[in-house]
Amino acid sequence: MTGSRIILALDVPDRKRALEVASAVSPYISYIKINWPLVLAAGTDIIRDLGEFRPVICDLKLADIPNTLKLIADEISKRSPFGVIAHAFVGSDCLKELVNHSPEMKVFAVVAMSHPGSRDVMDSQVDRLIDIARSSGVYGVVAPANKPDLLSRVRKMMPDTVIISPGSGAQGGDPVEGIRAGADFIIVGRSLYGAADPAKEAQRLMITTSSR
Repeated sequence: MTGSRIILALDVPDRKRALEVASAVSPYISYIKINWPLVLAAGTDIIRDLGEFRPVICDLKLADIPNTLKLIADEISKRSPFGVIAHAFVGSDCLKELVNHSPEMKVFAVVAMSHPGSRDVMDSQVDRLIDIARSSGVYGVVAPANKPDLLSRVRKMMPDTVIISPGSGAQGGDPVEGIRAGADFIIVGRSLYGAADPAKEAQRLMITTSSR
């Protein structure tokens, strides 16, 4: 690990560009998070390829019955990711299936999201979602840096759990404020891969957040 508190959200649906950005910023980040756009565009082997630069977290936001999650975990784990992200709202039986079925793959549960629409339902259910995640034995949770009050609440309820936080940069959150609110790692996407010089911007963010 670099000691960086930055996770690159590599939402670039282009294999060549994804590898270029990952190579450029790898000295300044700790993990690479990929989502469906890149997996669908480049195939699942991109997980292993990006893992040559930094450990990969598969942000698949899994939400299905336990048996389906087991089948997905079987396939994803063949590519040796560091972790996978699933929704907590599907219940503890689903999360426990992931946690127990592929113990080498860390499970992160989404307990709150960064977009405005999450206020419609999810934000009002944070306490319950935290209870589900906590009882399932997940490695970490996802909670938004652009909602620092909510993030602080998650940290207070889960003092020993790893929190990774989207919502900084393009979504308006401040990475330093996110760390102060309780995030262990700040997830940054467009502000990095869309920068004129992704490496320079990643280095700036690493320096800005590492002293907090």
